[in-house]
Amino acid sequence: MKTFTKGTPVADSDVPELYCDGAQVGLTPFTAILSLTMQPSGQTGQMPPTRVANIRMSLEHAKVMAIVLKKQIKAYEAQTGVDIQLPAQLYQQLGISKQEDW
Repeated sequence: MKTFTKGTPVADSDVPELYCDGAQVGLTPFTAILSLTMQPSGQTGQMPPTRVANIRMSLEHAKVMAIVLKKQIKAYEAQTGVDIQLPAQLYQQLGISKQEDW
């Protein structure tokens, strides 16, 4: 795997494309860590997820990304007329509310 270093230009073809179906978030006083994971195919619940990537950024950057991502998804829903549905069980498991958090 190619190592990407700060300040080194990288061709678009060299940037890895990743897929994830899970994420864990860790915060320290100075850093946000987003660990992206993927459940192995055909192994739902039988094996732990495989870590795909760790994304590290400042707390400020993470906050801006969260705001921009929410704004983009809301705009997509408005433009397409599609309300992206989430299962009620997911709201309960994550301790979030559609009304308050979205």
